Amino acid sequence: MEIRCDLVLLSWNNLAILKRCVESLMRCTGVASRLIIVDNGSTEKGIREFLSEIKDGPNIRVEVIFNRLNEGFPLGMNKGMERSRAPYVCLLNNDIIATEGWLEEMIRVAGSDPSVGIVNPSSNNFGLRFGEDTTLEEFSRGFVKHSGEWIEMNASVGFCMLIKREVIEKIGFLDDKFGYAYFEDTDYSRRAQAAGFKCAMANGCYVYHEEGKSGKFLKDKDDTFDRSARIFEKRWGRILRVAFIVTEKEAVSMEKAAQEIREELVGHNRVWLFVEKGVDLSSLPKHLDLMNDSPKNFFKLRSFWNIIIRKKRFDRIYTGDPVLRGALAGYRFFRGAEIREI
Repeated sequence: MEIRCDLVLLSWNNLAILKRCVESLMRCTGVASRLIIVDNGSTEKGIREFLSEIKDGPNIRVEVIFNRLNEGFPLGMNKGMERSRAPYVCLLNNDIIATEGWLEEMIRVAGSDPSVGIVNPSSNNFGLRFGEDTTLEEFSRGFVKHSGEWIEMNASVGFCMLIKREVIEKIGFLDDKFGYAYFEDTDYSRRAQAAGFKCAMANGCYVYHEEGKSGKFLKDKDDTFDRSARIFEKRWGRILRVAFIVTEKEAVSMEKAAQEIREELVGHNRVWLFVEKGVDLSSLPKHLDLMNDSPKNFFKLRSFWNIIIRKKRFDRIYTGDPVLRGALAGYRFFRGAEIREI
């Protein structure tokens, strides 16, 4: 069996979700793969026995590495990546559930464009959540019609991250300066982009991520997050939250707004649109970090309200409307946002 992808799965306690994850990989992976499980010093009863007894599947060969202690996400993943030789490597958290065709589609997208270096699947991680009236499998089948399609994103997320071999050859592994966890995937994405690769989300497959479960037992979680954030921001700068408010009256300036939006996205900032009904959006780029939050009624009032009530503040707000700029003066004073004219 010629291995096309090495799946590097980081394990740390949580036997129930680990079993669920491995079962889904065995059931839903249709590509010849090697599953390299790195156990980061689990102390929970039954983990070692379970991992020692996993058998190869129809398309998956299994290898297990036992670390004596929890070495953290970057070092644990790197240990698995060092074993890898396949054209693709996919980093996996133990709190994911794969669905039919997940890996085939991610590889299809990665192979469709030489500039795509890292691929995430569609996921609840990106706001694509399913309701109680459907099952995960039923929900995931709805994505198949988008096979081959992808959308660019500012940074890939490490819960299920497919990496081309060329990327690893150019930039190496994850940076272990990030310690136990957080921001090592965003840093890796920036390094890949600096080397000329794009990060993409595959629209034609779905992987569920039970967010936060894999790090559930991490001590000093907030301190760990803050420490990693400081390392990232020192290296790359802070990721800004930017809003654009565009009224129908000023739609003639949409071309200028589109240019400003492109520049904000190139700067790896996250952009929210508040655009009045009737404004032509066809000149805007397609990008996962460009989000449309436009109210349908009482546009100016509701846009203003939606901005000021948000828990996370905006760093920069663009609008061509002088009344809105005046109204946002208070927001600038209290929350430090920069108000710019389109």
